[in-house]
Amino acid sequence: MKTNTHKITRIIFAFLFITSIFSSCTKEKDTIGIIKVVNSNGNAVEGATVVLDQNNGQPGNEDIDKLRQEALTDASGRAEFKYTYEAILDVEVDYENGNTTYEGSGVIRLLRGKTETETIEINPI
Repeated sequence: MKTNTHKITRIIFAFLFITSIFSSCTKEKDTIGIIKVVNSNGNAVEGATVVLDQNNGQPGNEDIDKLRQEALTDASGRAEFKYTYEAILDVEVDYENGNTTYEGSGVIRLLRGKTETETIEINPI
């Protein structure tokens, strides 16, 4: 009778141990920011440089490390950025077409584990 009780106890402990290991290994979803760049006609702009960064507005403060990311937009005018944590980031867009330079800017708020999209319109300067 004791051996059956010991076997059942060992099986229960093994099951609880395995369950606790696998339940603690769930990967968090990425925090993703998508910037879509369009011109004044609303058409997607390919090849624009998009920079996400967080600049502190107070004198004497350094920029926060590892937040600055840069990417080029694809054929659909999109640039995608992955972060670990949530953040409020400044968006700067530059694009050159011939002798004309275009710029746009905005802000994107990234929520942890979510995908956020912001559309930025660029205009000639």
